[in-house]
Amino acid sequence: MTNPSSTPPKLTSDKRPDIIEAFTKPDELGLVPAWSYSGLKVFETCPYRTYISKVKKVYEEAGPAAERGSRIHQLAEDYVQTKIGDLPDELKKFTSQFQELRDLFVEGKVEVEGEWGFTLDWNATGWMAPDTWARVKLDAIVHETETSARVIDHKTGKKFGNEIAHGQQALTYAIGTFFRYPLLEHVQTELWYLDQGETTTQAYTRDEAMVFAPGLHQRALKMTTATDFPPNPGKDNCRWCPFKEGEYPICEWGIK
Repeated sequence: MTNPSSTPPKLTSDKRPDIIEAFTKPDELGLVPAWSYSGLKVFETCPYRTYISKVKKVYEEAGPAAERGSRIHQLAEDYVQTKIGDLPDELKKFTSQFQELRDLFVEGKVEVEGEWGFTLDWNATGWMAPDTWARVKLDAIVHETETSARVIDHKTGKKFGNEIAHGQQALTYAIGTFFRYPLLEHVQTELWYLDQGETTTQAYTRDEAMVFAPGLHQRALKMTTATDFPPNPGKDNCRWCPFKEGEYPICEWGIK
């Protein structure tokens, strides 16, 4: 969603500065033709879980932690967009930061809850368009100048032990932002750990982030061209999987 009065930089251009010609393009996609960062992490942990949810279309219920995270994210969005007056208690460890976002939103410099779709060529498309291959959803982007932006993600889970995964997620956001906004030359990613009151930041130039783009592209291709989804059971891999539980568990390999 965007402030109706905002005028962010143009989303596409006839010629991007990124060398997309070097990226592999398959002749056809597989059973799961689109990916997101969270979906990619699930696939790389256990392809069979992806098969159950994305191919067999078995609904994956959200746990209490995920439901809490969704609720707090909605509160943050509503506050920044001035839909509610007082800052919710869950966000008060970032009082000044959220007030700044709110002020910048009113000025037309902030977008929140962006749902960005990309084609195989990393061109901007709709979130659920027929040619959507990648989906990037971030909590907020601050357009500082025509060539500089801040990308913000709100975290409600723990920081310790998740540094590598969260860092990769932030890098994915940076890459997507550079593709979507071709005039940008600098992006700073910010992870706001709302429960701990801590922040992790990382600054990228376009060249620095795009070094990692082909590797991300290849990881995503492995998922979106897959026709075989073998199970990968293990204590850690199965810990948060909902398909191993219930009176009639769907996954026969699940470890409780």
